[in-house]
Amino acid sequence: MTAWTHARSLAGDWDPPWLSGRGETLRARCGEDFTAVRVPADLARPALTALGPRTGPVLANRTTRTWHFLLPPGSVLPDDWPYGVRVMPEGRPIGIPPLTTTGGRDVHWAVPPGRGVTSPADLHRVLKGRLLPAALSPARTEPQLPSRAPGRVAAQSKPCPLTPAQLTVGRLLLTGASDTQMAEELKLPIGTVRQQLNRIGRRFGAPTAVRKAVALLAGGHIAPPPVLMLAPEFSPDDLAGLHVLAGLAPEDDLPAELRSSDPFLDGLDELRERCGARTDPHLIALAAFWGLLPSLLNPAFGKEQP
Repeated sequence: MTAWTHARSLAGDWDPPWLSGRGETLRARCGEDFTAVRVPADLARPALTALGPRTGPVLANRTTRTWHFLLPPGSVLPDDWPYGVRVMPEGRPIGIPPLTTTGGRDVHWAVPPGRGVTSPADLHRVLKGRLLPAALSPARTEPQLPSRAPGRVAAQSKPCPLTPAQLTVGRLLLTGASDTQMAEELKLPIGTVRQQLNRIGRRFGAPTAVRKAVALLAGGHIAPPPVLMLAPEFSPDDLAGLHVLAGLAPEDDLPAELRSSDPFLDGLDELRERCGARTDPHLIALAAFWGLLPSLLNPAFGKEQP
């Protein structure tokens, strides 16, 4: 019986080789016992809700804010996953925690083995369809923010001011704080922090953390946090990637060699490291502070709400 067949049984009745029963995290390699699809936390949570009982094993990591959906090995996968989603290459090691590890900051089970198997087609459908970030969705009809117009302002209407709590959480989002770090900083339950983030998202139609950061900056609600570090050198490809990440430009603006998920994400990983950015929203905020995203330079900066 294969490890994946075991995974379809009750959790207490199987002991696959990629599951640690000794209270320690083991290293397993993609392609042998499972196929792993890495999804940003902001997309993974609603995807999990949409999939419901059709979800198989899912790993989550609050520190890196990434989730891994574990699919049957050798699954036939589409090749057009949305940006931010990555099919992990064969041989790539992944930490597999004990079955009892269902919480904490580091890798843990969001959905433990034994509850079913995720269909690659279902996962692709919910990520590529209604859960795709609004600025990249083919169904989007609203005008997008300008991407190559220095000095222009990406104006957004503000029918009502953000609450002080939303502004505080938004400021921490722009510094790269995780949900857990925000909760610790503000001495609030993590559920309350996520509630405020969700309200910001609903206010601006921003389903991901990056889109929330862009909306807060472009609308003049919050200024980018100042940093002492000078901007590193950015290549034209770096700038194109920043604009696509922020939803300020279409994917067609990327060079042809970056129009697949892996090169694009590898480039962002390198860019975050070079800039000292903790997260993608932090990277966008740094780029805005350095003047690399002109459409986010809003005159309202300096006149921020109290």
